[in-house]
Amino acid sequence: MYTFIVVDDESLIRKGIIKKLSSIQDTVQCIGEACNGQEALTLIERMNPDIVITDMKMPLMDGTAFLSQLTQDFPQIRSIVISGYKDFDYMKHAIAAQAVDYLLKPFGKEALTGAVLNAVKQLNDHQSIQNRLISSDEKKEQARYKYDLQMLQNLIMGYHTTDFSITSNRLNFVNQIHDLVMITTYSQTALDFAALTAFLTENAFGDLALFLEHATNQNLGFFILFKPEHSVLSSDEMCRQLIQQLKSTLYASKTPVLFGCSRTHHSLLELNTAFLETVTALNTKKVSGSTEAFFPPEKKREPISITWDKTEEFLFRIEAGMPDQTSSLLEELFTYFLTIPDVSLYDIKVFCFSLADRTRYMMSTYFEQITPSSANSSMQNILNNMFSLQEIKDYYHQFYANITSLFKTDNIYATEDIIEKMKIYMQRHYQNNLTIEFLSSLFYLNRSYCSHLFKQRTGETFVHCLNTIRIEKAKQMLSETDKKMYQIAKAAGYDNVKYFFRIFKKYEHMTPEQYRHECTFVMSKDRTDIN
Repeated sequence: MYTFIVVDDESLIRKGIIKKLSSIQDTVQCIGEACNGQEALTLIERMNPDIVITDMKMPLMDGTAFLSQLTQDFPQIRSIVISGYKDFDYMKHAIAAQAVDYLLKPFGKEALTGAVLNAVKQLNDHQSIQNRLISSDEKKEQARYKYDLQMLQNLIMGYHTTDFSITSNRLNFVNQIHDLVMITTYSQTALDFAALTAFLTENAFGDLALFLEHATNQNLGFFILFKPEHSVLSSDEMCRQLIQQLKSTLYASKTPVLFGCSRTHHSLLELNTAFLETVTALNTKKVSGSTEAFFPPEKKREPISITWDKTEEFLFRIEAGMPDQTSSLLEELFTYFLTIPDVSLYDIKVFCFSLADRTRYMMSTYFEQITPSSANSSMQNILNNMFSLQEIKDYYHQFYANITSLFKTDNIYATEDIIEKMKIYMQRHYQNNLTIEFLSSLFYLNRSYCSHLFKQRTGETFVHCLNTIRIEKAKQMLSETDKKMYQIAKAAGYDNVKYFFRIFKKYEHMTPEQYRHECTFVMSKDRTDIN
Protein backbone atom coordinates (compact mmCIF):
# COMPACT_ATOMS: atom_id res chain seq x y z
CA MET A 1 0.00 0.00 0.00
CA TYR A 2 1.16 3.52 -0.83
CA THR A 3 0.82 6.56 1.45
CA PHE A 4 0.11 10.27 0.90
CA ILE A 5 -0.05 13.59 2.74
CA VAL A 6 -2.19 16.66 2.00
CA VAL A 7 -0.72 20.18 2.10
CA ASP A 8 -3.19 23.10 2.15
CA ASP A 9 -3.67 26.05 4.47
CA GLU A 10 -7.43 25.42 4.64
CA SER A 11 -8.44 22.57 6.95
CA LEU A 12 -11.79 21.97 5.24
CA ILE A 13 -10.10 21.49 1.87
CA ARG A 14 -7.63 18.99 3.39
CA LYS A 15 -10.49 17.01 4.95
CA GLY A 16 -12.44 17.15 1.67
CA ILE A 17 -9.50 15.72 -0.29
CA ILE A 18 -9.05 12.87 2.18
CA LYS A 19 -12.78 12.09 2.02
CA LYS A 20 -12.79 12.08 -1.80
CA LEU A 21 -10.02 9.47 -1.74
CA SER A 22 -11.73 7.18 0.77
CA SER A 23 -12.97 4.93 -2.04
CA ILE A 24 -9.37 3.88 -2.86
CA GLN A 25 -8.08 3.64 0.72
CA ASP A 26 -7.06 0.01 0.08
CA THR A 27 -4.55 1.38 -2.44
CA VAL A 28 -3.42 4.65 -0.84
CA GLN A 29 -3.70 5.83 2.75
CA CYS A 30 -3.38 9.34 4.21
CA ILE A 31 -0.69 9.52 6.89
CA GLY A 32 -0.63 13.25 7.60
CA GLU A 33 -1.68 16.82 6.90
CA ALA A 34 0.25 20.11 6.71
CA CYS A 35 -0.86 23.73 6.33
CA ASN A 36 2.20 25.04 4.46
CA GLY A 37 5.33 23.89 2.66
CA GLN A 38 7.62 24.29 5.68
CA GLU A 39 5.41 22.11 7.86
CA ALA A 40 5.10 19.60 5.01
CA LEU A 41 8.88 19.15 4.66
CA THR A 42 9.13 18.33 8.36
CA LEU A 43 6.28 15.84 8.02
CA ILE A 44 7.88 14.23 4.96
CA GLU A 45 11.19 13.69 6.78
CA ARG A 46 9.31 11.94 9.59
CA MET A 47 6.69 9.95 7.64
CA ASN A 48 8.32 9.42 4.19
CA PRO A 49 5.09 9.41 2.10
CA ASP A 50 4.95 8.18 -1.48
CA ILE A 51 2.62 10.93 -2.77
CA VAL A 52 2.16 14.62 -1.88
CA ILE A 53 -1.03 16.51 -2.76
CA THR A 54 -0.30 20.21 -2.40
CA ASP A 55 -1.89 23.62 -2.90
CA MET A 56 0.17 26.48 -4.43
CA LYS A 57 -0.94 29.57 -2.51
CA MET A 58 0.02 29.09 1.17
CA PRO A 59 1.60 31.18 3.95
CA LEU A 60 5.24 30.88 5.20
CA MET A 61 6.33 28.63 2.32
CA ASP A 62 4.10 28.58 -0.76
CA GLY A 63 3.80 25.82 -3.34
CA THR A 64 6.47 27.29 -5.63
CA ALA A 65 9.20 27.12 -2.97
CA PHE A 66 7.89 23.84 -1.58
CA LEU A 67 7.89 22.04 -4.94
CA SER A 68 11.43 23.21 -5.64
CA GLN A 69 12.65 21.85 -2.28
CA LEU A 70 10.61 18.66 -2.67
CA THR A 71 12.12 17.95 -6.10
CA GLN A 72 15.63 18.57 -4.80
CA ASP A 73 15.45 16.62 -1.52
CA PHE A 74 12.84 13.93 -2.29
CA PRO A 75 12.88 13.23 -6.05
CA GLN A 76 11.26 9.83 -5.52
CA ILE A 77 8.02 11.36 -4.19
CA ARG A 78 5.20 11.91 -6.68
CA SER A 79 3.42 15.27 -6.43
CA ILE A 80 -0.10 16.36 -7.42
CA VAL A 81 -0.67 20.13 -7.56
CA ILE A 82 -4.02 21.77 -6.82
CA SER A 83 -4.70 25.46 -7.30
CA GLY A 84 -7.47 27.98 -7.72
CA TYR A 85 -5.26 30.17 -9.89
CA LYS A 86 -5.18 29.70 -13.66
CA ASP A 87 -1.68 31.10 -13.87
CA PHE A 88 1.00 29.71 -16.17
CA ASP A 89 3.72 30.49 -13.59
CA TYR A 90 2.16 28.02 -11.14
CA MET A 91 1.76 25.45 -13.90
CA LYS A 92 5.36 26.08 -14.97
CA HIS A 93 6.65 25.20 -11.49
CA ALA A 94 4.44 22.11 -11.46
CA ILE A 95 5.92 21.01 -14.80
CA ALA A 96 9.46 21.70 -13.58
CA ALA A 97 8.77 19.55 -10.52
CA GLN A 98 7.41 16.80 -12.82
CA ALA A 99 4.07 16.84 -11.04
CA VAL A 100 1.75 13.94 -11.92
CA ASP A 101 -1.17 16.32 -12.45
CA TYR A 102 -2.29 19.95 -12.05
CA LEU A 103 -5.89 20.24 -10.80
CA LEU A 104 -7.81 23.53 -10.76
CA LYS A 105 -10.22 24.13 -7.88
CA PRO A 106 -13.01 23.17 -7.70
CA PHE A 107 -12.23 19.64 -8.86
CA GLY A 108 -14.37 16.53 -8.66
CA LYS A 109 -13.81 13.22 -6.94
CA GLU A 110 -13.15 11.48 -10.26
CA ALA A 111 -10.42 13.93 -11.30
CA LEU A 112 -8.64 13.64 -7.94
CA THR A 113 -8.96 9.86 -7.79
CA GLY A 114 -7.67 9.57 -11.35
CA ALA A 115 -4.64 11.73 -10.55
CA VAL A 116 -3.76 9.68 -7.46
CA LEU A 117 -4.15 6.37 -9.30
CA ASN A 118 -1.92 7.77 -12.05
CA ALA A 119 0.68 8.56 -9.38
CA VAL A 120 0.36 4.99 -8.06
CA LYS A 121 0.92 3.67 -11.59
CA GLN A 122 4.04 5.82 -11.93
CA LEU A 123 5.31 4.55 -8.59
CA ASN A 124 4.70 0.96 -9.69
CA ASP A 125 6.44 1.60 -13.01
CA HIS A 126 9.30 3.38 -11.29
CA GLN A 127 9.74 0.55 -8.82
CA SER A 128 9.71 -1.96 -11.62
CA ILE A 129 12.35 0.05 -13.48
CA GLN A 130 14.47 0.41 -10.36
CA ASN A 131 14.40 -3.32 -9.77
CA ARG A 132 15.55 -4.01 -13.31
CA LEU A 133 18.29 -1.36 -13.21
CA ILE A 134 20.02 -2.73 -10.12
CA SER A 135 22.13 -5.16 -12.14
CA SER A 136 22.10 -3.37 -15.49
CA ASP A 137 24.73 -0.75 -16.22
CA GLU A 138 23.26 -0.27 -19.67
CA LYS A 139 19.86 0.65 -18.28
CA LYS A 140 21.43 2.91 -15.67
CA GLU A 141 23.06 4.75 -18.51
CA GLN A 142 19.71 4.95 -20.27
CA ALA A 143 18.16 6.51 -17.16
CA ARG A 144 20.97 9.06 -16.95
CA TYR A 145 20.50 9.84 -20.64
CA LYS A 146 16.77 10.46 -20.18
CA TYR A 147 17.56 12.64 -17.17
CA ASP A 148 20.03 14.69 -19.22
CA LEU A 149 17.48 15.18 -22.00
CA GLN A 150 14.87 16.28 -19.46
CA MET A 151 17.26 18.78 -17.89
CA LEU A 152 18.21 20.19 -21.29
CA GLN A 153 14.52 20.61 -22.11
CA ASN A 154 14.09 22.46 -18.80
CA LEU A 155 17.05 24.70 -19.59
CA ILE A 156 15.55 25.60 -22.98
CA MET A 157 12.20 26.54 -21.42
CA GLY A 158 13.90 28.48 -18.61
CA TYR A 159 12.67 26.14 -15.85
CA HIS A 160 16.18 25.37 -14.58
CA THR A 161 18.86 28.04 -14.17
CA THR A 162 21.42 26.55 -11.77
CA ASP A 163 24.69 24.94 -12.83
CA PHE A 164 24.28 21.69 -14.71
CA SER A 165 26.57 19.13 -16.32
CA ILE A 166 25.86 16.03 -18.38
CA THR A 167 25.76 12.74 -16.42
CA SER A 168 25.38 10.15 -19.21
CA ASN A 169 28.27 8.72 -21.21
CA ARG A 170 26.23 9.04 -24.39
CA LEU A 171 26.14 12.84 -24.10
CA ASN A 172 29.49 13.32 -22.40
CA PHE A 173 30.81 15.17 -25.47
CA VAL A 174 28.48 18.05 -24.57
CA ASN A 175 30.58 18.83 -21.49
CA GLN A 176 33.54 19.57 -23.77
CA ILE A 177 31.75 22.10 -25.99
CA HIS A 178 32.99 25.62 -26.59
CA ASP A 179 30.16 27.16 -28.62
CA LEU A 180 26.61 26.17 -29.48
CA VAL A 181 23.78 27.41 -31.64
CA MET A 182 20.12 26.38 -31.57
CA ILE A 183 17.58 25.78 -34.33
CA THR A 184 13.92 25.68 -33.32
CA THR A 185 11.95 23.60 -35.83
CA TYR A 186 8.23 24.23 -36.28
CA SER A 187 5.70 22.27 -38.32
CA GLN A 188 1.94 22.70 -38.61
CA THR A 189 1.63 18.95 -38.02
CA ALA A 190 3.31 16.74 -35.41
CA LEU A 191 7.03 16.24 -35.99
CA ASP A 192 8.42 12.73 -36.34
CA PHE A 193 10.81 12.89 -33.37
CA ALA A 194 12.19 9.39 -33.93
CA ALA A 195 13.03 10.16 -37.57
CA LEU A 196 14.73 13.43 -36.65
CA THR A 197 16.84 11.77 -33.96
CA ALA A 198 17.77 9.00 -36.40
CA PHE A 199 18.67 11.63 -39.01
CA LEU A 200 21.52 12.93 -36.84
CA THR A 201 22.99 9.47 -36.40
CA GLU A 202 22.63 8.51 -40.06
CA ASN A 203 24.29 11.74 -41.21
CA ALA A 204 27.28 11.55 -38.86
CA PHE A 205 26.16 14.40 -36.57
CA GLY A 206 26.62 12.21 -33.50
CA ASP A 207 29.08 14.48 -31.66
CA LEU A 208 28.07 17.71 -33.36
CA ALA A 209 24.32 17.99 -32.82
CA LEU A 210 21.50 16.93 -30.55
CA PHE A 211 17.74 16.86 -31.16
CA LEU A 212 15.27 17.52 -28.32
CA GLU A 213 11.50 17.29 -28.28
CA HIS A 214 9.35 20.06 -26.86
CA ALA A 215 7.89 18.83 -23.57
CA THR A 216 4.25 19.47 -24.53
CA ASN A 217 4.07 20.71 -28.14
CA GLN A 218 4.48 18.00 -30.79
CA ASN A 219 4.85 20.64 -33.51
CA LEU A 220 8.09 22.00 -32.02
CA GLY A 221 11.57 20.52 -31.73
CA PHE A 222 15.08 21.82 -31.04
CA PHE A 223 18.40 21.09 -32.69
CA ILE A 224 21.45 22.09 -30.66
CA LEU A 225 24.56 22.35 -32.84
CA PHE A 226 27.91 22.12 -31.06
CA LYS A 227 30.58 24.06 -32.87
CA PRO A 228 34.08 22.53 -32.87
CA GLU A 229 36.78 24.75 -31.35
CA HIS A 230 38.65 25.34 -34.62
CA SER A 231 35.72 25.20 -37.03
CA VAL A 232 36.04 27.41 -40.12
CA LEU A 233 32.26 27.51 -40.57
CA SER A 234 30.28 30.38 -39.11
CA SER A 235 27.25 29.57 -36.95
CA ASP A 236 24.88 30.74 -39.69
CA GLU A 237 26.60 28.48 -42.24
CA MET A 238 26.34 25.51 -39.87
CA CYS A 239 22.62 26.17 -39.47
CA ARG A 240 22.03 26.49 -43.21
CA GLN A 241 23.90 23.26 -43.95
CA LEU A 242 21.92 21.30 -41.38
CA ILE A 243 18.62 22.79 -42.56
CA GLN A 244 19.43 21.92 -46.17
CA GLN A 245 20.12 18.31 -45.24
CA LEU A 246 17.03 18.16 -43.03
CA LYS A 247 14.62 19.10 -45.78
CA SER A 248 14.44 15.63 -47.33
CA THR A 249 13.45 14.17 -43.93
CA LEU A 250 11.04 16.89 -42.84
CA TYR A 251 9.37 17.64 -46.15
CA ALA A 252 8.29 14.07 -46.84
CA SER A 253 4.87 14.97 -45.43
CA LYS A 254 4.70 18.05 -47.72
CA THR A 255 3.82 20.13 -44.67
CA PRO A 256 5.59 23.53 -44.46
CA VAL A 257 8.40 23.53 -41.89
CA LEU A 258 10.02 26.63 -40.42
CA PHE A 259 13.45 26.99 -38.84
CA GLY A 260 14.42 29.71 -36.38
CA CYS A 261 18.15 30.05 -35.66
CA SER A 262 19.87 31.58 -32.64
CA ARG A 263 23.13 33.45 -32.27
CA THR A 264 26.26 31.70 -30.94
CA HIS A 265 26.33 30.90 -27.21
CA HIS A 266 28.99 29.52 -24.91
CA SER A 267 27.17 27.59 -22.18
CA LEU A 268 24.23 25.25 -21.71
CA LEU A 269 22.88 27.77 -19.21
CA GLU A 270 22.30 30.11 -22.16
CA LEU A 271 19.88 27.70 -23.87
CA ASN A 272 16.81 29.69 -22.82
CA THR A 273 18.35 32.86 -24.27
CA ALA A 274 19.07 30.95 -27.47
CA PHE A 275 15.48 29.68 -27.58
CA LEU A 276 14.06 33.20 -27.21
CA GLU A 277 16.33 34.31 -30.05
CA THR A 278 14.87 31.58 -32.26
CA VAL A 279 11.38 32.78 -31.32
CA THR A 280 12.34 36.31 -32.34
CA ALA A 281 13.72 34.95 -35.60
CA LEU A 282 10.58 32.92 -36.41
CA ASN A 283 8.38 35.90 -35.54
CA THR A 284 9.94 37.82 -38.44
CA LYS A 285 8.14 35.50 -40.85
CA LYS A 286 5.92 37.45 -43.22
CA VAL A 287 2.37 36.10 -43.22
CA SER A 288 2.33 36.06 -47.02
CA GLY A 289 5.99 35.04 -47.42
CA SER A 290 7.53 31.68 -48.33
CA THR A 291 10.86 31.93 -46.47
CA GLU A 292 11.76 28.81 -44.45
CA ALA A 293 14.85 29.72 -42.39
CA PHE A 294 15.01 32.78 -40.14
CA PHE A 295 17.79 34.42 -38.17
CA PRO A 296 17.63 37.01 -35.35
CA PRO A 297 17.58 40.57 -36.76
CA GLU A 298 20.66 42.72 -36.20
CA LYS A 299 18.63 45.19 -34.19
CA LYS A 300 15.16 45.18 -32.71
CA ARG A 301 12.50 46.29 -35.18
CA GLU A 302 9.52 48.32 -34.12
CA PRO A 303 6.24 46.57 -34.98
CA ILE A 304 4.08 47.82 -37.82
CA SER A 305 1.37 50.10 -36.47
CA ILE A 306 -1.87 48.18 -37.08
CA THR A 307 -5.12 50.17 -36.88
CA TRP A 308 -8.35 48.18 -36.88
CA ASP A 309 -11.50 50.28 -37.20
CA LYS A 310 -13.58 47.62 -35.43
CA THR A 311 -11.53 47.66 -32.18
CA GLU A 312 -14.04 49.57 -30.05
CA GLU A 313 -16.96 47.56 -31.38
CA PHE A 314 -15.06 44.34 -30.67
CA LEU A 315 -14.41 45.37 -27.06
CA PHE A 316 -18.07 46.32 -26.66
CA ARG A 317 -19.28 42.92 -27.93
CA ILE A 318 -17.04 41.29 -25.32
CA GLU A 319 -18.25 43.62 -22.56
CA ALA A 320 -21.86 43.01 -23.57
CA GLY A 321 -21.36 39.22 -23.40
CA MET A 322 -22.07 38.56 -27.11
CA PRO A 323 -20.02 35.45 -28.05
CA ASP A 324 -21.27 35.03 -31.64
CA GLN A 325 -20.59 38.65 -32.57
CA THR A 326 -17.20 38.55 -30.84
CA SER A 327 -16.21 35.42 -32.78
CA SER A 328 -17.38 36.92 -36.08
CA LEU A 329 -15.39 40.12 -35.51
CA LEU A 330 -12.29 38.10 -34.61
CA GLU A 331 -12.58 36.31 -37.95
CA GLU A 332 -12.76 39.72 -39.63
CA LEU A 333 -9.62 40.83 -37.78
CA PHE A 334 -7.55 37.86 -38.93
CA THR A 335 -8.81 38.30 -42.50
CA TYR A 336 -7.80 41.96 -42.24
CA PHE A 337 -4.26 40.96 -41.20
CA LEU A 338 -3.83 39.25 -44.57
CA THR A 339 -4.44 42.54 -46.37
CA ILE A 340 -1.61 44.41 -44.61
CA PRO A 341 1.56 44.55 -46.76
CA ASP A 342 4.64 42.89 -45.25
CA VAL A 343 2.90 42.14 -41.95
CA SER A 344 4.82 39.60 -39.85
CA LEU A 345 3.88 37.21 -37.06
CA TYR A 346 5.61 39.62 -34.69
CA ASP A 347 3.38 42.53 -35.80
CA ILE A 348 0.25 40.42 -35.36
CA LYS A 349 1.31 39.07 -31.96
CA VAL A 350 2.06 42.59 -30.72
CA PHE A 351 -1.34 43.86 -31.88
CA CYS A 352 -3.21 40.85 -30.43
CA PHE A 353 -1.30 41.16 -27.17
CA SER A 354 -2.20 44.86 -26.96
CA LEU A 355 -5.86 44.08 -27.69
CA ALA A 356 -5.87 41.39 -25.00
CA ASP A 357 -4.28 43.88 -22.60
CA ARG A 358 -7.15 46.30 -23.15
CA THR A 359 -9.56 43.43 -22.57
CA ARG A 360 -7.87 42.53 -19.28
CA TYR A 361 -7.96 46.18 -18.21
CA MET A 362 -11.68 46.24 -18.98
CA MET A 363 -12.12 43.06 -16.95
CA SER A 364 -10.27 44.60 -13.99
CA THR A 365 -13.04 47.22 -13.70
CA TYR A 366 -15.59 44.42 -13.28
CA PHE A 367 -13.78 41.66 -11.42
CA GLU A 368 -11.66 42.65 -8.40
CA GLN A 369 -9.46 39.54 -8.49
CA ILE A 370 -8.23 40.34 -11.99
CA THR A 371 -5.44 42.86 -12.54
CA PRO A 372 -4.50 44.17 -16.02
CA SER A 373 -1.08 42.46 -15.95
CA SER A 374 -2.08 39.24 -14.14
CA ALA A 375 -1.81 36.99 -17.21
CA ASN A 376 0.82 38.80 -19.30
CA SER A 377 3.66 36.34 -18.78
CA SER A 378 1.34 33.38 -19.29
CA MET A 379 0.10 34.66 -22.65
CA GLN A 380 3.63 35.59 -23.73
CA ASN A 381 4.86 32.05 -23.04
CA ILE A 382 1.96 30.57 -24.97
CA LEU A 383 2.53 32.85 -27.98
CA ASN A 384 6.24 31.93 -27.93
CA ASN A 385 5.22 28.45 -29.11
CA MET A 386 2.93 29.56 -31.95
CA PHE A 387 4.18 30.32 -35.46
CA SER A 388 1.14 30.05 -37.71
CA LEU A 389 -1.71 32.51 -38.13
CA GLN A 390 -4.25 29.71 -37.69
CA GLU A 391 -2.79 28.67 -34.35
CA ILE A 392 -2.81 32.24 -33.06
CA LYS A 393 -6.38 32.73 -34.26
CA ASP A 394 -7.58 29.48 -32.63
CA TYR A 395 -5.94 30.49 -29.36
CA TYR A 396 -7.60 33.91 -29.29
CA HIS A 397 -10.98 32.45 -30.27
CA GLN A 398 -10.81 30.33 -27.10
CA PHE A 399 -9.39 33.21 -25.05
CA TYR A 400 -12.19 35.62 -25.98
CA ALA A 401 -14.89 32.94 -25.78
CA ASN A 402 -13.93 32.36 -22.13
CA ILE A 403 -13.87 36.08 -21.33
CA THR A 404 -17.12 36.83 -23.13
CA SER A 405 -18.83 34.09 -21.12
CA LEU A 406 -17.71 35.80 -17.91
CA PHE A 407 -19.24 39.10 -19.00
CA LYS A 408 -22.40 37.35 -20.17
CA THR A 409 -22.99 35.96 -16.67
CA ASP A 410 -23.00 39.44 -15.11
CA ASN A 411 -24.04 41.62 -18.04
CA ILE A 412 -24.39 45.34 -17.30
CA TYR A 413 -26.22 45.72 -20.62
CA ALA A 414 -28.91 43.22 -19.65
CA THR A 415 -31.69 45.85 -19.76
CA GLU A 416 -34.00 45.71 -22.77
CA ASP A 417 -34.07 49.53 -23.02
CA ILE A 418 -31.71 50.55 -25.85
CA ILE A 419 -31.36 54.15 -24.64
CA GLU A 420 -30.38 52.92 -21.18
CA LYS A 421 -27.78 50.67 -22.80
CA MET A 422 -26.41 53.67 -24.69
CA LYS A 423 -26.19 55.76 -21.51
CA ILE A 424 -24.39 52.91 -19.71
CA TYR A 425 -21.89 52.70 -22.56
CA MET A 426 -21.35 56.47 -22.49
CA GLN A 427 -20.76 56.41 -18.74
CA ARG A 428 -18.12 53.69 -19.11
CA HIS A 429 -16.42 54.92 -22.30
CA TYR A 430 -16.83 58.70 -22.22
CA GLN A 431 -13.08 59.16 -22.77
CA ASN A 432 -13.27 57.49 -26.20
CA ASN A 433 -14.05 59.28 -29.45
CA LEU A 434 -17.81 58.71 -29.22
CA THR A 435 -20.19 59.75 -31.97
CA ILE A 436 -23.88 59.14 -32.56
CA GLU A 437 -22.90 57.25 -35.72
CA PHE A 438 -20.73 54.83 -33.76
CA LEU A 439 -23.25 54.37 -30.95
CA SER A 440 -26.09 53.69 -33.39
CA SER A 441 -23.96 51.05 -35.15
CA LEU A 442 -23.31 49.25 -31.85
CA PHE A 443 -27.03 48.84 -31.30
CA TYR A 444 -27.96 48.23 -34.96
CA LEU A 445 -29.96 51.46 -35.34
CA ASN A 446 -30.24 53.97 -38.15
CA ARG A 447 -28.23 57.08 -37.27
CA SER A 448 -31.12 59.54 -37.71
CA TYR A 449 -33.57 57.35 -35.84
CA CYS A 450 -31.07 56.84 -33.03
CA SER A 451 -30.57 60.60 -32.65
CA HIS A 452 -34.32 61.21 -32.67
CA LEU A 453 -35.02 58.41 -30.17
CA PHE A 454 -32.26 59.60 -27.83
CA LYS A 455 -33.65 63.16 -27.77
CA GLN A 456 -37.22 61.91 -27.38
CA ARG A 457 -36.40 59.60 -24.44
CA THR A 458 -33.89 61.77 -22.55
CA GLY A 459 -34.98 65.29 -23.44
CA GLU A 460 -31.45 66.17 -24.54
CA THR A 461 -29.21 65.59 -27.51
CA PHE A 462 -26.54 62.91 -27.57
CA VAL A 463 -23.78 65.56 -27.64
CA HIS A 464 -25.25 67.40 -24.64
CA CYS A 465 -25.56 64.18 -22.64
CA LEU A 466 -21.97 63.17 -23.49
CA ASN A 467 -20.60 66.60 -22.56
CA THR A 468 -22.47 66.50 -19.25
CA ILE A 469 -20.87 63.15 -18.39
CA ARG A 470 -17.41 64.33 -19.44
CA ILE A 471 -17.62 67.62 -17.51
CA GLU A 472 -18.72 65.76 -14.36
CA LYS A 473 -15.71 63.47 -14.68
CA ALA A 474 -13.46 66.49 -15.25
CA LYS A 475 -14.87 68.22 -12.15
CA GLN A 476 -14.09 65.12 -10.12
CA MET A 477 -10.48 65.10 -11.32
CA LEU A 478 -10.13 68.87 -10.74
CA SER A 479 -11.26 68.55 -7.14
CA GLU A 480 -9.56 65.27 -6.23
CA THR A 481 -6.27 65.28 -8.16
CA ASP A 482 -3.43 67.65 -9.04
CA LYS A 483 -3.33 66.57 -12.68
CA LYS A 484 -2.47 69.21 -15.26
CA MET A 485 -5.24 70.66 -17.42
CA TYR A 486 -4.18 68.87 -20.61
CA GLN A 487 -4.14 65.54 -18.70
CA ILE A 488 -7.65 66.14 -17.35
CA ALA A 489 -8.91 67.20 -20.77
CA LYS A 490 -7.50 64.03 -22.36
CA ALA A 491 -8.84 61.78 -19.57
CA ALA A 492 -12.29 63.34 -19.93
CA GLY A 493 -12.36 62.66 -23.68
CA TYR A 494 -11.21 66.02 -25.10
CA ASP A 495 -8.11 65.97 -27.29
CA ASN A 496 -8.17 69.76 -27.69
CA VAL A 497 -7.54 71.65 -24.43
CA LYS A 498 -9.00 74.92 -25.73
CA TYR A 499 -12.20 73.14 -26.72
CA PHE A 500 -12.32 71.54 -23.26
CA PHE A 501 -12.04 75.02 -21.64
CA ARG A 502 -14.81 76.37 -23.86
CA ILE A 503 -17.21 73.50 -23.10
CA PHE A 504 -16.39 73.56 -19.37
CA LYS A 505 -17.13 77.29 -19.13
CA LYS A 506 -20.34 76.85 -21.10
CA TYR A 507 -21.64 74.22 -18.68
CA GLU A 508 -20.23 75.52 -15.38
CA HIS A 509 -20.00 79.26 -16.09
CA MET A 510 -16.38 79.33 -14.94
CA THR A 511 -13.03 78.07 -16.18
CA PRO A 512 -11.52 74.78 -14.98
CA GLU A 513 -8.86 76.76 -13.02
CA GLN A 514 -11.54 78.78 -11.28
CA TYR A 515 -13.44 75.59 -10.41
CA ARG A 516 -10.30 74.00 -8.95
CA HIS A 517 -9.52 77.17 -6.97
CA GLU A 518 -13.07 77.25 -5.61
CA CYS A 519 -12.86 73.58 -4.57
CA THR A 520 -9.52 74.22 -2.86
CA PHE A 521 -10.96 77.22 -1.01
CA VAL A 522 -14.02 75.26 0.19
CA MET A 523 -11.87 72.36 1.40
CA SER A 524 -9.52 74.74 3.22
CA LYS A 525 -12.47 76.50 4.86
CA ASP A 526 -13.98 73.17 5.95
CA ARG A 527 -10.71 72.17 7.61
CA THR A 528 -10.54 75.54 9.40
CA ASP A 529 -14.12 75.18 10.64
CA ILE A 530 -13.37 71.70 11.98
CA ASN A 531 -10.32 72.96 13.85
